[in-house]
Amino acid sequence: MTDEFDRMFGRGGERPRPTFTDRVISGEAFGGRHDPLQAMAVEAASTTPVPGEYRAFGHLPSGNINLSCEVRWWLEGTSVPEGLAFPYRLLMQVGFTGDDTLRLMLPDTVIEVSGRQLEPLRQAVMRQQVHFIQQFNSKVWSAKPNGETVIDRIEALRP
Repeated sequence: MTDEFDRMFGRGGERPRPTFTDRVISGEAFGGRHDPLQAMAVEAASTTPVPGEYRAFGHLPSGNINLSCEVRWWLEGTSVPEGLAFPYRLLMQVGFTGDDTLRLMLPDTVIEVSGRQLEPLRQAVMRQQVHFIQQFNSKVWSAKPNGETVIDRIEALRP
């Protein structure tokens, strides 16, 4: 009976229609015009630093949120990192003074970030897109980038 039904309604001998998931994976889901996975990969690659190049913070592509953030600074005069990571659900407030100081208020710690052009960092933290923040260290990177966000000091203050 199934063979007769398939012949009558034209499904005999045809291959099954691909599912939406199959079409997304193959890039055909949106008529070949837009592949969201490829767009996210391109956007993520544009924010990935070149090896050996300083990046003050790393962030996820637009529309994605992160669960936690790692903050890294360096032991004085060394290339030994020190830091902490916090889940965004514990971030109570983001304070700032101008474009050169940012304060991340956690229940037991205030993280003070000082540098220049910190506005892009503040906006990304408010959208929970930052996955790391790091202080510049001349022992690790050769030169500070011009015209970009640079973090000169990170301090974790515990009352």
